[in-house]
Amino acid sequence: MSMEMQISKNELGGTIDSWCGKCKLILAHTIEAMVGEKPVRVHCNTCKTAHSYKPNKPGRPARQTSESGASAAPERTRSRPSRHRSLREVNMAAARNYSFQQKYEPGDTIIHPTFGVGVATAVKDETKIEVLFEGGTKVLVHGRA
Repeated sequence: MSMEMQISKNELGGTIDSWCGKCKLILAHTIEAMVGEKPVRVHCNTCKTAHSYKPNKPGRPARQTSESGASAAPERTRSRPSRHRSLREVNMAAARNYSFQQKYEPGDTIIHPTFGVGVATAVKDETKIEVLFEGGTKVLVHGRA
């Protein structure tokens, strides 16, 4: 099993510590959506559940972070940083109509006939991608002949 390098900055595709209601712990999460500079939707890197960003356990005061406002996790890089910080900043000129036959990469803008405009956030395997739409995250097939 290979380890993937990820961004630890507060940006789409980066990692951040968040409360996971399913795991009942503060764990590393991948940022799926941002509003301005704040993460709003994440998925747990442990149980893979997608949910709203919660910086601390419900009912507890906010956790202290470093001076930059980020957690103290070491900074790493990823092979291809995302081009989008939120769905509001999507470049419609680069959008492609969704087809299960096409291949997609993280950051690609997709127009789906049912879900609308979305941004690919992760490639799950050779045949599945995770796409963030206004109504939430969906797993779609891609690269099928």
